[in-house]
Amino acid sequence: MEFALAAGLGLVLAASAGLRAFLPLLIVSGLAFTGQLELSENLAWMGSPATLLALLVGVFGEVLADKIPAVDHLMDTVGTLARPAAGALAGASLMAGADPLVICVMGIAAGGAVAGATHVGKASVRAGSTATTLGVANPVISVVEDVVALALGTGAAVAAVAMG
Repeated sequence: MEFALAAGLGLVLAASAGLRAFLPLLIVSGLAFTGQLELSENLAWMGSPATLLALLVGVFGEVLADKIPAVDHLMDTVGTLARPAAGALAGASLMAGADPLVICVMGIAAGGAVAGATHVGKASVRAGSTATTLGVANPVISVVEDVVALALGTGAAVAAVAMG
């Protein structure tokens, strides 16, 4: 896959990670595990059965916990560090064949920044929702975030596989 396309799709995965840290990583892991996506040598572990299982559990826990009032705020606090890290990994995951230093810099500088910015926007919406609805609307907003994260992650992954 051409570098610019891989970088662009990686940024879409990073945006998804800004909403749900584990979901885009699960998508990448699943595609790598089934042989539909080639990962760089340094990220080959993402395609292992153990990683796939761990990310599946992570997605389930993250999605469920985000629907519980008060726990959702704890998840956002943890997400302040976890989501940019996941975004960096997701952003780097599609750059197979690139120089490892370029993969690292692009993942951290671009993927982490995009995921971090997405997370800040999400957290701001949640804070406003909590202030105006006393958190009643937060589970509904969480479902919308799930759908958007899934659409972004799936769209980027399908495009990456199609353009292989």
